[in-house]
Amino acid sequence: MNDPPETLTITSRAECIDDARQWVTQRVREAGFGDEPAGEIELALTEALANVIEHAYRGADDKRIDVGVSLDGEVLRVLVRDWGAYFDPASYRGRDLDDPGEGGYGVFLMSQLMDDVTREPQPDGGTLLTLIKTRTKDESHD
Repeated sequence: MNDPPETLTITSRAECIDDARQWVTQRVREAGFGDEPAGEIELALTEALANVIEHAYRGADDKRIDVGVSLDGEVLRVLVRDWGAYFDPASYRGRDLDDPGEGGYGVFLMSQLMDDVTREPQPDGGTLLTLIKTRTKDESHD
């Protein structure tokens, strides 16, 4: 049975990303994930939150972001909920990876680091982003 996610609410300030990352990492570790997947989840979460702040909230530093973690068997979900502008993945044009520069890598990194990434527009506005990572046998508790 999938437990309801534990949730942390932060404001849309870059300084709050570290608080959310530490909070999620603690739960990821408690779920039995090792260093490599924990690091991948941390990086994907960092990119997700930076995108919410920069794009969904257009830099406003007083908006709400909910971060949740749930574990269903071997599948860990990190949920990022905002009430800003919806990100339409169909409109995304990734950066040319042969053209170095700042920014534009977040969506690509999330998709590479996680087993799955979903984005759902919410009825009351904003987006629910779900980062999914499946625990491998090597990481499972006996």
